Amino acid sequence: MRFRYILTVCVVLLSGCTSHTCLYDWEKGRRKVSPISEMAIWYGGHSARNPYLWTPERFGKTVTYVDEQGVEHWLFGNMLMMEIWTDDYKVTYSIANDSRASSTQEHWQELIDYWFDGEHRLSALDRSIEAAAMRIGAPPSKRGIVFSLPDPVYFENYTDAMKGVNRNTVYWGSIDGRQMDFSRAEDRVAAYIWMVDKVRRSFAEAKYSNIELIGFYVISEELSYPGSFRHEYKQHNVTVKALADYCHSVNEGLFWVPYAMAPGCDRWKEYGFDLCIMQPNRYWKDPQWSWEQICGMIEKNNLGMELEFEGTHGEALNSSILSRLSTGGINPYAAENKARFREYLDEAVQHGIYGRSPLVLYSGTNALYELAVSDDAHDREMYHQLCRFIIENPLRQ
Repeated sequence: MRFRYILTVCVVLLSGCTSHTCLYDWEKGRRKVSPISEMAIWYGGHSARNPYLWTPERFGKTVTYVDEQGVEHWLFGNMLMMEIWTDDYKVTYSIANDSRASSTQEHWQELIDYWFDGEHRLSALDRSIEAAAMRIGAPPSKRGIVFSLPDPVYFENYTDAMKGVNRNTVYWGSIDGRQMDFSRAEDRVAAYIWMVDKVRRSFAEAKYSNIELIGFYVISEELSYPGSFRHEYKQHNVTVKALADYCHSVNEGLFWVPYAMAPGCDRWKEYGFDLCIMQPNRYWKDPQWSWEQICGMIEKNNLGMELEFEGTHGEALNSSILSRLSTGGINPYAAENKARFREYLDEAVQHGIYGRSPLVLYSGTNALYELAVSDDAHDREMYHQLCRFIIENPLRQ
């Protein structure tokens, strides 16, 4: 038995990090997850997203910011790569609230293949940072990457299963020759770990120069606990906690961005998360919660805050969200939506969140880039205000 163990160790050492029990170079020496001041969320993987490709130019507006005086600054230090849909509209990476199916191992691999294509996406980001470093000098550190993990959903079709239809739990795929049965919590954990190790290995093989994997993101926006709604089918306090333990064993972090007042957001430390950022969900009309309630929850539970806007803020109808409006090319909602987004900045300052808690930017598919390249004075004003808010954040100092 001892000989077999020594032989296994020798094979791992000779062939590189081929086992999930060993660390890659960027993970060695990490004692805990480094604190972050800000992170931007970027979507990619579904072919219906417009634009579909992440190029160095598109990433460039996230990497650096050129102020009104023409001085270029490093902008976001961390980025979350995620997707919620597969190319098949009938399949989702999370629990569907309709009759769409849960994603399989094949779909999970497609998400990895999208981001690690060797030319665009993460490779494009690496090149964009390299080009910026040539102009303004090296950034303070490598830019951190967080990779989203699909949900290992209990049923092949969760919504139908709740109606007593299609209660299949053996649909995802196999690991090491064993078919996963997602009625077993340990198999859902195994799928999480399979994905984590695939992403870690892809990072190692890519040999990026300017970006570094810092952790993973749980896509579910609400988490179950004993006594919560249909806990027996989710058991996040078991599966996510096991995921967190594994991430920490390889010196990677675990992150979560729940919706406003979501179940579990006051228990995030119990699940093992390193950081929890709450969505205020006040950019859109008829918000359910007041700013006092939102900021009170953030302060009480030591949460970060998400800044939210989409392509509905622009003066011209140049986003896919607004292109269906026939108003002569002018967005009638631009001023209202800009004012609504600026509330986020004002409330973060007034409640002492700014400079104390991490911030995450949600801007839909391409809204930040649209602001950055707009010729409209109002759009540019909002862009400069947002970027100054990020680069002047005392938490960055």
